[in-house]
Amino acid sequence: MRIYLLSPPAVDGIKMVREGRCMAREGVWTTLWPPISMAEIAAVMESHGMTVKITDAGAEEVDLPRLESMMASFAPDLLLINAVTPTIEYDLSMAAWAKKRFPGIRTAAFGIHASQLPEDCMEMQPDLDFIVRDEPELTAAELARILENGNDFSKVLGITFRKGGRIVTNPPRPFIEDLDSLPFPAWHRVDTSRYVLPYTKRRYLLVTSARGCPHRCIFCVAKGYYGSRIRLRSPESVVRELRWAGERFGIYDFLFWTESFTLKRDFVMGVCEGILNAHLSIRWVCNSRVDNVDPEMLAAMKRAGCWMIGYGVESSNQEILNRIRKGITVEQIETATRWTQKAGIQVSAHIVLGLPGDTRKSIRETVRFAKKMGFDYAQFYCATPWPGSELYRMAQRENWLKKGASWSEFEQNTSVLNMDGLTAGEVTRLREEGFRSFYLYPLTVCRTLSKIKSFTELKNFLWMIKNFLSWSRG
Repeated sequence: MRIYLLSPPAVDGIKMVREGRCMAREGVWTTLWPPISMAEIAAVMESHGMTVKITDAGAEEVDLPRLESMMASFAPDLLLINAVTPTIEYDLSMAAWAKKRFPGIRTAAFGIHASQLPEDCMEMQPDLDFIVRDEPELTAAELARILENGNDFSKVLGITFRKGGRIVTNPPRPFIEDLDSLPFPAWHRVDTSRYVLPYTKRRYLLVTSARGCPHRCIFCVAKGYYGSRIRLRSPESVVRELRWAGERFGIYDFLFWTESFTLKRDFVMGVCEGILNAHLSIRWVCNSRVDNVDPEMLAAMKRAGCWMIGYGVESSNQEILNRIRKGITVEQIETATRWTQKAGIQVSAHIVLGLPGDTRKSIRETVRFAKKMGFDYAQFYCATPWPGSELYRMAQRENWLKKGASWSEFEQNTSVLNMDGLTAGEVTRLREEGFRSFYLYPLTVCRTLSKIKSFTELKNFLWMIKNFLSWSRG
């Protein structure tokens, strides 16, 4: 069985990050993320004796004529498409494109959008044969095995497919309980030179440390993909993968890929202890919640190579934090930021504007709060009602969705929500205003420039700014 895993070519030159709930342009983080979802699927398939090819067409700058040539050389039996909300129509059109050129090929799509709206996606694209829903590795591998050995898809948990002119959605597949049982990602199928950090241009990889999130934030779709119960890898398995990545690929920079790396304190301390005991000279970043850190943990993370933490700040207004069920306080934001920077770790604040309850005043107050806090970086997003989120259901119920909005407008650099007293256009403009206010603030400018250590890093920084502005301006 020959399987082609594809992240489609860039649409209008816009390269996309396509990992779980993170569906955003390259400019959001001024880098593309290594395609860990496809690498993890490929690793499971290879462990079952299947032949796999990965093409991240945006990162590799592969256009359709070149893609056709690459697929012709590989002669796949199944095309598995990594699809995301902002480009969903184009992504799914790759099924029709492939079938026109390779008669007999079967087509499938995976990702959060397809998982949440499988029937809609099947109706949108008649040449799409299957949807692989939710956590994709085992479902995709079983689908490929059934395609090779027969055509009875009725017992394949976690797929949506066509049968006799009908669209059939099978029951969901249980989540993988033992994440240590998964093989390490098939990075040997990926051109890792395409994925580098801002400033340093050092190659980096994503490492899955856990899946699932028990929190109830209304704007997030993570639970719809990996569930609400946290499932942890063992610290020993994580450390083995870090060592393996260095020995096999010469990569020593990492982003821990999970909703919040610090949800379980014992796990964090175990990973840090394992890194130190293994004498790994690595650098890494992670996401966290401000209510899940303490000075001792942060000091251990710093010793083990952590140099930046991304916190979900969202808003400086406690009423709004309560309304979106974030489960944190403004005081916790302030305390965690102080502790983190005191430990020598940079803070990247993720801030969402245009949430239910927001006003022009509250948005501007949140921007002022970000400047006052002295975050090293701040990302300002428009609240996006991703399909599957509570915010999406609220927007439908309250008639907040901008009339005529297409899926291509569901990006975090523009708003599609017209709420009482605050239009989508106003949120978009306030977000742009917030970016300018934060990054032109003298202390932010000085703090940013102080991180540049060489002329090469200065050039990289200027490139990063250009890329970042292309996203921040929409």
